[in-house]
Order: sequence, then structure tokens, then C-alpha cells
Amino acid sequence: MVASSSHLKAGEKGSIIARASTLMKKGFLTETIEVVSNDPKRPTVILTLQATILESIVPLIEGAPAH
Repeated sequence: MVASSSHLKAGEKGSIIARASTLMKKGFLTETIEVVSNDPKRPTVILTLQATILESIVPLIEGAPAH
């Protein structure tokens, strides 16, 4: 996970880039990210990412027969 800045002033906006591995997964996926701040009213915020994986991707192993 990468945040656009580790220090934001009050009222400033930033962005967070998150990645989730979908390798060998199919169906509904839920991942959470905990964002920690110095805001006394909300010191942590939980972000929930949801996706539907339509097709499972299986890595090819060199020398193994393809299916």
C-alpha cells in the first residue's frame, strides 16, 4: 500500500494505492486496509475493498504440462 503523502495538513486530501493478489482466486474478494492518522476524533479508519474475480488465473510452472 502506498499513500500519496505521509503528512497532510488539516483539510488537505491525499490518495492511497492498494493492491490485492487475485492469483488463483475466483469469486467475491474482500480486503481491508487500516489507515492510521493523528486525528483525535478518528485515529484509525478501516477501508474495505471488494471485488468479484470472474476467472481464476493459475501461474504456469516451467516444465509442467499445460491444462
